[in-house]
Amino acid sequence: MNRGRRAVLMWTGLAVAVLAGVLSFLSWDRADQVAGVVSAVVGVAALGVGVYGALGPPRGPDVQVSGTGRAVSRGGGEANTGFVSPAPTTAPGSVSVSDTGDAEADGGGANTGFRQG
Repeated sequence: MNRGRRAVLMWTGLAVAVLAGVLSFLSWDRADQVAGVVSAVVGVAALGVGVYGALGPPRGPDVQVSGTGRAVSRGGGEANTGFVSPAPTTAPGSVSVSDTGDAEADGGGANTGFRQG
């Protein structure tokens, strides 16, 4: 279990314990009112978190590459006529690569399309 999940479980347990403690010291009618308000707030928060999760991870910008020239690399370098994306925490948006030139590498890497990471 990662640190973030452990922290969420810890804070959730703490919130439940505090709420139970507060409700135990209130009259029955007052506890019922507080529990109703807390339930409504938690329900709206859960709906927001669920929708956020359903939308998926954030996307980066859209990329379009076309009509590139020739690239040549010697001695272990990189030749690129397409698109190379670093390994980000967010995936790029749509990527369109067309009509790229030739990429030639001697002892290295060559890319004429799309490569991530």
